[in-house]
Amino acid sequence: MADWGVFDANCAVGRHLHWHGGQPQSAEDLLAALDHHGVGQALVLDSLAREHHPQDGNARVTATVADQPRLRAVWGLLPTVGTDEQLGGEALLGALCAARVGAVAFHPGQFRFTLDDWCVDAVLEPVAAAGVPLFICPNEFGPAGPGAMDQTDWSGVVALCRRWPNLPVIVSESRIRRSQRLAYRALEAADNLHLELSGWWLHRGIEYLSRTFGAHRLVYGSNWPLYGMGQTLAMLTCAEIDDADRRLIAGDNLRRLVAWADQAPEPAPAITFPPPADPYVAWGRGGQPPADEPAVVDCHGHLGPTAAHYHIPDGTLPAVVAEMERHGVERTCVFSFTGVFGDEQPGNDLVAAAVAAYPERFVGFTLVNPNHGAAAMQAELERGAALGLRGVKLIAAYHGYPEEGELIRVACAWAHEHEQLILHHHWGSPAWLEKLLVDYPRACFLTGHSTAAYAELMRRHEHLYVCTCPLLGPTAAEDLVAALGAERILFGSDLEDLPIAWGLGPLLFARLSVSEKRAILGNNLRGLLARYSRG
Repeated sequence: MADWGVFDANCAVGRHLHWHGGQPQSAEDLLAALDHHGVGQALVLDSLAREHHPQDGNARVTATVADQPRLRAVWGLLPTVGTDEQLGGEALLGALCAARVGAVAFHPGQFRFTLDDWCVDAVLEPVAAAGVPLFICPNEFGPAGPGAMDQTDWSGVVALCRRWPNLPVIVSESRIRRSQRLAYRALEAADNLHLELSGWWLHRGIEYLSRTFGAHRLVYGSNWPLYGMGQTLAMLTCAEIDDADRRLIAGDNLRRLVAWADQAPEPAPAITFPPPADPYVAWGRGGQPPADEPAVVDCHGHLGPTAAHYHIPDGTLPAVVAEMERHGVERTCVFSFTGVFGDEQPGNDLVAAAVAAYPERFVGFTLVNPNHGAAAMQAELERGAALGLRGVKLIAAYHGYPEEGELIRVACAWAHEHEQLILHHHWGSPAWLEKLLVDYPRACFLTGHSTAAYAELMRRHEHLYVCTCPLLGPTAAEDLVAALGAERILFGSDLEDLPIAWGLGPLLFARLSVSEKRAILGNNLRGLLARYSRG
């Protein structure tokens, strides 16, 4: 199996604001995760540096990594210099060298500062002169957690890069989605700008960035323990790029950047990892589906070729089928992007055309919008059935319709009468969903995104299942199985919104039995499709 020399650019240690007993957070936990995933090294920030104050976090992370050769410290910086809270000038640079700090980080969202010259250039001057890599992490780490997306000030980032052209700058955001096109323009505008990939959850995003801007602009990072390592790692190992580019992104780029004090990059360390726990872990590490395991069946996919708010590279129908084949996906239940953000009829037509072209690959769902009224919903369901669609898709929250509005029943009644699968982005409260389950027992209800909120309902009702998308935390897959049982969980990639491998990764690396992984990745849905949505 290939060893890609992986060096994780984005890890944090230390108990954080949302930590509760049992969650991984220590250096020992991190090293165990690195071994399981086949990752050799990690850059490490202390949670205190981004949640409370860099002074406390920097001291703690320096002590943490002192006797850990696989870990390299990241220090948080504030815009103030020469004060009682932060060193400046040569004193700062000397402290960074003495502690063998690999990189520094700005958290402008947390500490409420801008990237303007008057604010940050005084502290950046010695950092830029030495070529110390600067991570810009725009998210706020407060009581609600860093859930907001598209927070990067791209104008500020580009201006900073242009003022300091010899400073390596790496944007590291929790999630980049609708600001994706700004990221493209920023990469075009500033040659010293790089992107850390843990927040880049976009279909064929690595492929597009590599061929458009060059693999040397990208670094692998996991954002552990906010996220698991499996998502971004599988996205990289399974990417359709050449192996030289894969090694650059996996670790060689980062080793070059953190060599600022040593003047020459160190080679990837020779580490003997424990053997993969099962064929799925081997798949995640190496990027190739096992030939002797069942094919994947996917309950949650969108078809473009365009989305309303962001670019979908390689979004044509033949390209999507090829992407499914590369990832060992036999069949996907699909609906359109168009009906999520606009008129559902063109989207349903597109899905029907996909089903007609690839009937063995796609199970088409008719997307309906309750805002259009009961008669229009019924007519569109009938039209979809005539076009060969045989499931139902709801996404009331995106449509601005109440999740517990009465017109949801129109779609449920259709699914009940025709014994179809019906997938809703979210079903609302357990009390409301139970009414639907009781009233429409011949429909099979799918919850579009992973949740344990309906665990009690699932013990009482056999026709309710949950999709895996997304499994974010390091133990999210294991936690969902513990709450619901593997037999009630269905793999969902959310293609072409998210990369297929990004959804696969948490399951491939999960500490579950092979039989549980097989059930979730395909066997459960294969059985449902033999019973429901048959035509």
